[in-house]
Amino acid sequence: MSLQIGWNYFPLEEIAIESDTFCSSLNGLRIVQLSDLHLTKDVKIDYLKKLVKKINNIKPDLVLFSGDILQTSAINLREHIKCFKDLEAPSYYVTGNHDIVYGPKHLQEIMHESGVICLDNKIAEIEIKGSLLQLVGLSDRYGFMRGIKRPIKELFCKLNPDISTILLTHQPKDILHVDNFRVDIQLSGHTHGGQIYPLMIIVKYFQPYISGLYKYKNTLLYVTRGLGYWGVRVRYKAPSEIPVFTIN
Repeated sequence: MSLQIGWNYFPLEEIAIESDTFCSSLNGLRIVQLSDLHLTKDVKIDYLKKLVKKINNIKPDLVLFSGDILQTSAINLREHIKCFKDLEAPSYYVTGNHDIVYGPKHLQEIMHESGVICLDNKIAEIEIKGSLLQLVGLSDRYGFMRGIKRPIKELFCKLNPDISTILLTHQPKDILHVDNFRVDIQLSGHTHGGQIYPLMIIVKYFQPYISGLYKYKNTLLYVTRGLGYWGVRVRYKAPSEIPVFTIN
């Protein structure tokens, strides 16, 4: 599909990730990544309810939001965001640059009410399939606009190197902070894959990792094109995407 307009799509895409460093006891781990929703009041609540139902039908182990949930204040979207309360899998999110602009405090409050945990500059150890998985999240790099600091090195020093680790962060180039810390997989968005051809040529100048799977040192990076739109509600040669990962 070359041209895409509006909120009529549920682009769930099965993606297999083979990691040499991931714990074998977590083989078959299923993760849905939601990114760049850019929600406004124009997005129908019925669409979000259908989206949640389709995700639940897949039965993932985790749902991870990699930022830019908002395109207006979360106060205006309380009923929209509450749709995520029906997600059956444990769910976490980090902020994107648009969430910083429109108010991360209200977003965190309403996401918390909806059972989605904020992972900004935090580490969470969770048990899946009888094994531990380590999630680490970073707030968006533009958080300094609201006085939000990112203690990246201090945070990463607290990671347990013996546990498989997924980094959730909005902007792909945060992978440059990984250095020699154990981060098996990083999940990011932000770029929209360029959204409208040939803008991806310009985007790639600022974001060298624009869409798809990459490897940086020992870390696998997946950059999703995301679900929503920024500006005009049109995509051309950069279709929306909801990755459904199976990790082995």
